[in-house]
Amino acid sequence: MDLGKIKSLKGALFRKFTQPTAKKVTAEEILPGFAIKKSERFIDLPDAEDVMKLNVIYPLIEPFAYANIKWSPENKGIIYYVIEPKISEEEKKLLDKISEGIIELVDVELAKVTDTGKLVEYLQNNVKKVVKEFGLSLTPNERIKIMYYIYRNFVGFNEIEAFLQDPNIEDISCDGTNTPIYVIHRKYGSIKTNVYFKDLEGLREFIIKLAERCGRYVSYAEPILAGTMPDGSRVSATLAGDVATKGPTFTIRKFGEKPFSPVEQVELNTVSSEMLAYYWYLVEHGASILLVGGVATGKTSLLNTICMFIPPEAKVVSIEDTRELRIPHEHWIPGLARVGFGIPMPTGEKYGEVTLFDLLKESFRQNPDYVVVGEVRGAEAYVMFQGMSSGHSCISTFHAGSMDTLIKRLITPPIELSPTLLESLNCVVIMVHARERGKSARRIKEVVEIESVDPKTEEVKTNVVFKWDPATDMFHKVNESIIVPRLAAAKGGTAKDAFEEIERRKKILEWFGQKGIKDFIEVTNTINLYYKDPKKLYEMMGQMPVAAQTAKLVVPVLPVQTTAAKSAGQRKTSILELLGFKILKEK
Repeated sequence: MDLGKIKSLKGALFRKFTQPTAKKVTAEEILPGFAIKKSERFIDLPDAEDVMKLNVIYPLIEPFAYANIKWSPENKGIIYYVIEPKISEEEKKLLDKISEGIIELVDVELAKVTDTGKLVEYLQNNVKKVVKEFGLSLTPNERIKIMYYIYRNFVGFNEIEAFLQDPNIEDISCDGTNTPIYVIHRKYGSIKTNVYFKDLEGLREFIIKLAERCGRYVSYAEPILAGTMPDGSRVSATLAGDVATKGPTFTIRKFGEKPFSPVEQVELNTVSSEMLAYYWYLVEHGASILLVGGVATGKTSLLNTICMFIPPEAKVVSIEDTRELRIPHEHWIPGLARVGFGIPMPTGEKYGEVTLFDLLKESFRQNPDYVVVGEVRGAEAYVMFQGMSSGHSCISTFHAGSMDTLIKRLITPPIELSPTLLESLNCVVIMVHARERGKSARRIKEVVEIESVDPKTEEVKTNVVFKWDPATDMFHKVNESIIVPRLAAAKGGTAKDAFEEIERRKKILEWFGQKGIKDFIEVTNTINLYYKDPKKLYEMMGQMPVAAQTAKLVVPVLPVQTTAAKSAGQRKTSILELLGFKILKEK
């Protein structure tokens, strides 16, 4: 890496790494200041119109780790360089010695400490103890670098910690030892990196570390790992060399700490505000929705976004095999499948195994208003569609490329649904990974409503409401919805009022974008405000539609008069009345 480019990076601490000093410090002296600053969620990156001129540098873990994405003439392609403090062989020996000492001193699980400041202070104190105990003499430069690597290896994820802190990376893949790690960048697609695992034993230990962080177990007897990291990222790994012939491997599908809000989905052009307003109405009125698409098309991200429209008082039960859903809801019961133990039983299941089928069957006994399933792929689909038929609102994802493929997968083994059950599904959202429009562009290809199913011919009649035009990269309304009038009629409303309501919600979502209301918690709170007090929200927007002017807030009435009191013609003042609540008197 060119020294001049490194010097151009901001940060006084980073400059220390290139400025050698001969001054020694003792263990009694104060440790140099050490602080970790993680990158922002999104960084505005230039388009790669001419990849041979691409040279982008941005921070990952300031002031220690930076990303440098540029064209490599030797590799004839774009390389993702991780810039970290370089340590000499002597410094590496010191790092190994201090690390061994810290392992003996640490008495807490560092990965579970959420306060970074306290964690850094705890590590600094232990480093100071080890340095004093071993009688080591370090320069400030050596000490600050060693502190970074101790933080990276003890709290973070070793060589790939920088990738995990990059909000632009969606996927991290290691194919074995002495093989470059590949990442999928949201802006520049699949890129080779300068990071790799040098020795077999180190990679094996890292796979075991991944398993421990996921709360799972991996060994030579059970060499395949499928789990979820504490931040929600999905891990798939293999440990044994006879399973993966190039050595242990792992793939991490990253998920951000915060789900995409409706405004962010519109900014990414995954969906339009009109379509989101349509989903908002469907979700509130209990429609069942299936998000369909291939791998990495954005199904789960959109599912998290749609769940923000669930009314605040509704009871939500979610079912997953790996934790991906982040529903900003108080009345939410998250269910997670688990693997079994020991030798499989004659049925093929292991002792203690809890499957999606078991969880989904149990969820309908909890009387939920909404059942959200991370992904259906097998026998649990039958339970979900039976729940839809009995009136429960279900939202889930499914792997299929088109409406025809979806129907064929549902009515053929292993799912083998009766086609008539499909009529209980209201809306299907088909998603694609549109690489032609950009390296990582997710788009809703079309929105399809299921109108009816002929019981004799088993033919499914559908209605396409919205469609994406790849040529213009815009969404168009093809037909009027037939599900919206049905939902409105079920609640005693009219189709005209329903479509006017969707138009109002479209304006609210657009107002979110204009005001920069993007955080998913803030968006959810504002949506909940619309449910509870629409007048107040319209006042915030500076407008008052006719429908909102006449809106009345319905307050439940609490009967307080007993039968004995009524017969005697007596009525005592209730505690609620003393507190200022108005109680309607029974006649």
